[in-house]
Amino acid sequence: MENIRNALDVKILGVSCGSGLDHLNCAFVRYRQASPGTALSLELCQDGSVPTSPIVRNQILTSLREVHRKPPAVTRLNALLGYMFSTGIKNFCQSHDIALASIDLVGTHTSGLGRFGPSEADDLETYSFGWNTNITAETGLSTFFDFTLFEGGIARPHISPVAFVNRLFLRHPTKFRACLDIGELANLSFIPPLADEDTRGTRCRDCGPGSLFIDYAMRYCTSNDQNEDHDGTFATLGKVNEAIVTQFLKKYNYLRTLPSLSMAREMFGDHEAQRLIDECLFQRMSGADTVATVTRITAENILRQYRKLLELCFPAGQVVEELFISGPSARNANIVGYLEAELPESVLTKPLADIGIPGEANEAVCYAHLALEAVLEQATRSAPAPSTPTPSRSDEDAVRGRFVRGRDWESLLVRLQRFSDGTPLQLTKDVRVAGGLETAIEGLGLR
Repeated sequence: MENIRNALDVKILGVSCGSGLDHLNCAFVRYRQASPGTALSLELCQDGSVPTSPIVRNQILTSLREVHRKPPAVTRLNALLGYMFSTGIKNFCQSHDIALASIDLVGTHTSGLGRFGPSEADDLETYSFGWNTNITAETGLSTFFDFTLFEGGIARPHISPVAFVNRLFLRHPTKFRACLDIGELANLSFIPPLADEDTRGTRCRDCGPGSLFIDYAMRYCTSNDQNEDHDGTFATLGKVNEAIVTQFLKKYNYLRTLPSLSMAREMFGDHEAQRLIDECLFQRMSGADTVATVTRITAENILRQYRKLLELCFPAGQVVEELFISGPSARNANIVGYLEAELPESVLTKPLADIGIPGEANEAVCYAHLALEAVLEQATRSAPAPSTPTPSRSDEDAVRGRFVRGRDWESLLVRLQRFSDGTPLQLTKDVRVAGGLETAIEGLGLR
């Protein structure tokens, strides 16, 4: 009975926002674990997208343009971002009948804003991520943010947090897998099997535009009536201009330089997305032809980066057995169909939903998971200061984050310390996603 009482049972809300700031992605996740070292159960209870207020979004965009010229604008920007997130959290919970008091922790992330305040400021009001204090003030919930990933005790800022978590979800005992996350940027991860002696053998990196150019083209071609083409329906109506595809990818090498996420918030800027649109206009292409061409550029670039990274990072002849596809554009039939046609027949493509996580919810689930790992690390180590994360166990993988204490922070720490029995916890290695095909197969002994 004592073991049951001390078992881990934590509910975390992951909330992420793309660079366009037009909606929040939310995932309410329940984590259970009988004892440290046993398999961690992840149950996705609810997920969904919450639109943001256009008025608040426009005010945020205005503040972003002013923040580097007018330092006091940081405080206003933090207030606006905090209001946007806290309102979105309340709306999500209300629409899914989730009591705020049932949430133990919130993990947040927003893409493409960069740092607009002192990077190590003690005053969160003037710090880049200070808007998280507003979330806690408005909801009463403890909030983790600004995550730092460590491998072997060394900070790895270049590793995508989403890819870092996907590795935990997807590593298989014997199969060599890859994961393609198609968010605003495309991210590729190659995940060797557990049987591989190099336990940190995963290779991952952002490799160019995901939905970024497609979203930009959709806004341009529909006069802002449509913001995305995640399922590829609009592009299916058009014809690809192969000459423009070849010319564009000859000029831009996204293995070296990534496109700026700021174009998700700007129209008519001096960047490659607008130059691509201008070339399509010069060729007198229709809106559907333009989006079809932009979509093919996205797919062809992903294919090229896939081949190049596999060649650079692994021995010749390395075979990928399964490619999992996630992210908002994982449903884009034009991208997925092109990849399936061009990749070797031996590569089996699968939606991330096969493991129990819908592609659209992946990022929010990942930040919920990072919040779990960060709070477990925080609760079971002695150093109290979160401002300059440095793992206490130099050879261990770890996740650290800044946090704002909510109403139930102390009781949460007591529960986690009772679970760990005062022993420092290592990063979770065995995650079982409830309701996923993978977990069901493993339960039948067929994995």
